[in-house]
Amino acid sequence: MTNADFEIETLMRQGLAGDRKAYSACLSKLVPRMRAMAHTDLPPALRHMAEDVVQEALLAIHLKRGSWDQTRALLPWVRIIVKRKAIDMLRSRPRASHEPIEDHENLQGQTADPLEALHLEQALERLPHRDASLLRDHAFGSEEPESIAQKFGLSPGAMRVALHRALQRLAEAARKEEEWKPRT
Repeated sequence: MTNADFEIETLMRQGLAGDRKAYSACLSKLVPRMRAMAHTDLPPALRHMAEDVVQEALLAIHLKRGSWDQTRALLPWVRIIVKRKAIDMLRSRPRASHEPIEDHENLQGQTADPLEALHLEQALERLPHRDASLLRDHAFGSEEPESIAQKFGLSPGAMRVALHRALQRLAEAARKEEEWKPRT
């Protein structure tokens, strides 16, 4: 056990005995270590979630601090909590990839071949009216996103979510169209 580990454990013991300043100092010293633990527990593409894992782990430590067996080392106990919170965070994420709507701003002004436009229009007709209208206004209209959101009675965030979901439904409709095409 290093001197730093010993100091953290001592502060935690003092915190459990009622010393709020010692408890606060203990958590302050734990955070950088917990951040490093979370960073190693998450895959590279999701390391931006490390701070969320740390916050969840800090909450768990605070709520369960009385369950720490003071005859054992503190850091392995903290390590288990951080690892479990990272696993929980990974399990709660949707498996589908996220495609930010901001990446699609360049749809305006693109010219399409007439047959592609026809296929796109046919795919849009398979969507619910609101989804199709939202996609048309965003991709082909010259309106600003804020005015589109207002037109549909949505907040800007809700509009982005609705637009993202409409794009997903459009992609699914296009995939189904491809599956039914006769192969030549």
